[in-house]
Amino acid sequence: MAKKKPTKVVKSFSDVYKGGLDSEGYLTDLVDKTMVIEGVEFTELGNYGDVAIVTIRVNSKVEKRHTFSQVLIKQLRAIQNDLPIKATIRKRKRYYTFE
Repeated sequence: MAKKKPTKVVKSFSDVYKGGLDSEGYLTDLVDKTMVIEGVEFTELGNYGDVAIVTIRVNSKVEKRHTFSQVLIKQLRAIQNDLPIKATIRKRKRYYTFE
């Protein structure tokens, strides 16, 4: 009788590689979800322009997310001295905004 091989858990690429931004994904992937913005860093990426890397808490889980959205970056710059702050991302026609 052949022995069964133990099942090996296969990791997803995004669980292992966070990219050059060390981010868990786009901030805009969390549309309509309430989060607490705990920190924000701003940088510029060559041909891509301005980027904000945001530390957020969603359902007790702390994550880093990024955005290239100029509307969100402008809003984040305006509130960066008032953190932490509770916010929800909404999609308005062709852009995203915080509420």
